[in-house]
Amino acid sequence: MIFRKKSIDEWALDYYLLQSYAILFFRMFYRKICVVNRHNIPVNQPMILAPNHQNALMDAMVLVCNSGYQVVFLARADIFKGKFLIRFLTFLNIMPIFRIRDGYENVKRNDVVFEKTLRVLRNRINPLGMFPEGNHGDRRRLRPLVKGIFRIAFMAQEDYRDKPGVKIVPIGIDYGHYQHFRTTVLVNFGEPIEVSEFFPLYQENPVAAINQLKDRYASELTKLIINIQTEEFYEMYMILRVIYNDEMRSRLGIKGSSLPERFAADKVMIDILDRELESMPDNIRKLDKLAADYVAGLKKAGLRDWVLKKEKHPVTEIGISLIIKILLLPAFLFGFVHNYPVYRFAESRTRKLKDPQFHSSFKFVTGMIGLPALYFVFILILFLLPVQVWIKVIYVLMLPVSGMFAFGYFIRVRKMLARMRYNRCIARGDKLVQDLKESRKDILHIMNDLISKHSQKYGNPG
Repeated sequence: MIFRKKSIDEWALDYYLLQSYAILFFRMFYRKICVVNRHNIPVNQPMILAPNHQNALMDAMVLVCNSGYQVVFLARADIFKGKFLIRFLTFLNIMPIFRIRDGYENVKRNDVVFEKTLRVLRNRINPLGMFPEGNHGDRRRLRPLVKGIFRIAFMAQEDYRDKPGVKIVPIGIDYGHYQHFRTTVLVNFGEPIEVSEFFPLYQENPVAAINQLKDRYASELTKLIINIQTEEFYEMYMILRVIYNDEMRSRLGIKGSSLPERFAADKVMIDILDRELESMPDNIRKLDKLAADYVAGLKKAGLRDWVLKKEKHPVTEIGISLIIKILLLPAFLFGFVHNYPVYRFAESRTRKLKDPQFHSSFKFVTGMIGLPALYFVFILILFLLPVQVWIKVIYVLMLPVSGMFAFGYFIRVRKMLARMRYNRCIARGDKLVQDLKESRKDILHIMNDLISKHSQKYGNPG
């Protein structure tokens, strides 16, 4: 028996061991993880952890690796195929939920699932993890909510009636990039929503109570996520998050550049853009055209926005960086050889996935399984060789961090080359680069005017 049979609402040692490994790999997969307000998670309370849903399996991994609990999830029933997979998914604390498309006769089986769900909430050991948006999306915005989570919350609240009981914890997740390895993730736990506040209305009018609870959740979650509702100008908003964040933080008096601080500046900027879009849409269209041309120019020049922030990058700084890269080349080669086969396999397979939001999930799972297997092969070969023990020990200790180092080295080399290429363009008076610098100044000037125009609401920033 590979996976022991257990009740899904129990704390399990074998799950804990796998969870610990997942947490370790999660911290390797992301370059920076920032968890805000974890103290908002209730202790020994029936609760539903309810994050936004944008990045497939990784959203669930955020809860598994950052909540401190063995979270129980509901997932589409059509993935529960075969005895092995059913046992494995149950081991991972995942229960099936049946939809109309699965057949009316199967929908009736949800009664058993709901009973298990209520047992999870009653036992207060493992929280329930649900995604009120139903399925994942590829845009940073709040999408339409399904009502299942709120129905389950009220069903569990029946045990407490109008006294404090079940709580829904809204959670905002914001990724630096959905698909890339070694990017960032910000996890913001909101204040718990007490379901008992809506229970008196639920007794009189269940539909109205569910809608009110849903609206309350939407309002709270909106505070915790990047919420760009415009479709027409979505890309422009995202571009300005890159171009203008430094200036926005400066004007707001935010001195740091942490993920929460960058997030706070983006929230204000997006609100200002929304206000301008509502009152003066032509101004936004002008800004959109300028931003789109700027991005197209960057692609043509083979540059990134961060390179243009300086008039010229110091030659001495580039020279020192080059010397360091040369000295560290052997360490890079060590990490490259011992990790690239798995990295290459994951990259090649993700290109065949139709849904890009599954890319990071596939890379994560591939790395969790593939890297230990590859390391085992290398270690086995090494231990068959007549090498001193202390060398073997150092070799084994270097393996887990070698991949992160090699990837970071590769990124830093690319940035160094970008600085060198930019300096060459400046030295020869490249017209495209000069036009890009002017376009960037125009964008900042327009944004500064918008900030000043709407400054009263934000305490006159800048």
